[in-house]
Amino acid sequence: MRIPRLTAVIAATLLLAACGGSPLEGKTAEEIVTAAADVLEDAGSVHVSGAIDQDGQEGEVDLHLQGEDATGTISLGGAEVELLSVDGTSYLKASPEFWASFGMPEGMTTLFEDQWIVLPGEAAGQFGDFTLAGIVEELRNPESPLGDEVRTDELDGEDVVVVEQEDGSTLTVADDEKPYPLRMTGDDTPDGITFSRFGETEDITVPDDALDLEDMMGGA
Repeated sequence: MRIPRLTAVIAATLLLAACGGSPLEGKTAEEIVTAAADVLEDAGSVHVSGAIDQDGQEGEVDLHLQGEDATGTISLGGAEVELLSVDGTSYLKASPEFWASFGMPEGMTTLFEDQWIVLPGEAAGQFGDFTLAGIVEELRNPESPLGDEVRTDELDGEDVVVVEQEDGSTLTVADDEKPYPLRMTGDDTPDGITFSRFGETEDITVPDDALDLEDMMGGA
């Protein structure tokens, strides 16, 4: 009698597991988005990639965000730049063609070829959204109010839930005990920005011999 009874217990346990509900079942859109922001912040790092659209100019972003630091590339209007942010200071490396597009004389653009440039504070501030804290803040305080409905879906074979804002922007979240944000769409990211490699670390260090534009211009 013991073997059949043990079999019955195992079968009942498996049945209960199979019938287990979604970890996010019954949660509101606001609760899901808050949970996604919390686990992303706790992870400490994330890889962000995808297409962007800034004022009609198409581009791509491929960045690793780690704490307050970042490393990777951003392209816009056919020009690609390398971006590096370390301890609150941002650095940029771009081709002479990139600098020429801003009206810089050819004689100066060649000085910046394969050269890291320290971005002045105002220019560096434009990259504020491309930080881990910036994304967490965007999740917690979206520009458009959240809709009431939460729908279930699949992404790359995994169960997810999708939260939509009133302006049509969406956030796809892993339907898991750790509800990581996996994909975000909006007006400037119509094809979606994806998030991956949560918690992974990279060696992000200050570049050697970076040029400081403010020093070159006499602190102007």
